[in-house]
Amino acid sequence: MDEQLGKRGAEKEVELPARKKGKKGGSSARGKDSHESVEAFKDDLVRVVPYRKPTAEDDVGAVVLLSKQDKAPQLQLSEDRLSVTGQKGFRSVRATHGAHEGTFYCEATVQHLGSTGHCRLGWSSKRAEINAPVGYDAFGVGYRDLEGSSIHKALRSSYGAAYSEGGVIGLLLHMPPGGRPMEARAAQVVRYKGLLYQVQEDEPEPKPLPGSFVGFFRNGQWQGKAAEDLLEGTYYPTVSLFTLPEQAEGATVTMNFGPNFKFPPEFTVLGLPAAEPVSALPAQAAAAEAATAAELMGEDPAAAAAAAAEAPAEAAAAAAAAGDAAPGKATGDGGSISVAAAAEQQQQAGEAAVPAAAAAAPGSPQLPGL
Repeated sequence: MDEQLGKRGAEKEVELPARKKGKKGGSSARGKDSHESVEAFKDDLVRVVPYRKPTAEDDVGAVVLLSKQDKAPQLQLSEDRLSVTGQKGFRSVRATHGAHEGTFYCEATVQHLGSTGHCRLGWSSKRAEINAPVGYDAFGVGYRDLEGSSIHKALRSSYGAAYSEGGVIGLLLHMPPGGRPMEARAAQVVRYKGLLYQVQEDEPEPKPLPGSFVGFFRNGQWQGKAAEDLLEGTYYPTVSLFTLPEQAEGATVTMNFGPNFKFPPEFTVLGLPAAEPVSALPAQAAAAEAATAAELMGEDPAAAAAAAAEAPAEAAAAAAAAGDAAPGKATGDGGSISVAAAAEQQQQAGEAAVPAAAAAAPGSPQLPGL
């Protein structure tokens, strides 16, 4: 079928004419003016790459989970898609939802490392290499279990306390207004020699976003800022796992995207707005999209946004009702809750930020090390 590429089509890039020229205009490569015609025609070429039809697994739904698509193939997700297990070399997985503006928080629990296992936890954009640990490049920031160092642009820095099995790591992202999402736009699909391709557009280079930062908590204790003035873009919670080949079992980490946390941040970070749970992102995205559409239609964007924000919560509630397990019943690895339970937990995301992350009263302690 056209929707599925053969091996030959999947291995090449092609330059195609951006538009066809009529016979009267004549841009034939034959004749004495062929050289000039070809040179002029280069401006009308577009680069295309093999197209793969999106599947249902690509859809970003109303519940934040670990992505089936945005992960290294060697990693295994639990049934509830909140736990990830990896073996033999550092590989990464990102969450289904990310943020390019705002302050967001989630938690990761180190379930198992074994005798040779290690993990790095952090935030990364989709430009970051997934077959490497978070912090490997400029598009992510990681917190290492070993020595508690931070890593960004592949450079390790003395940072916080080391952590191990049973540790709960809080992941905090702050992105001030003004940065661009830097996300890929919907693909423009073309047919060439019986196969489907998508137009490959030049991506703009991200610029540093002043005031942005990533920081971490270890069992509720603030470790400080790990990296500042990040490149603009949409950043996703990221888990990276490693074991040596001789270790039979994999290393496992379980994510909690909120809104209820084991160690919720209870105070403001140097006057920054209170962190929202990552679980709030689907409702926010739906509200923003609805507001934009309403404004174009001459309707009330605020009312449209409020109505749209309820949709992810309703979808999450429906997922909970359709689940086979009662909320809280373990169905995945590492004692994680089921998708239904996760959906029910996250249906509050569109209604409130992290309850315990509300702005502190006067006299509340400030975070050290900032």
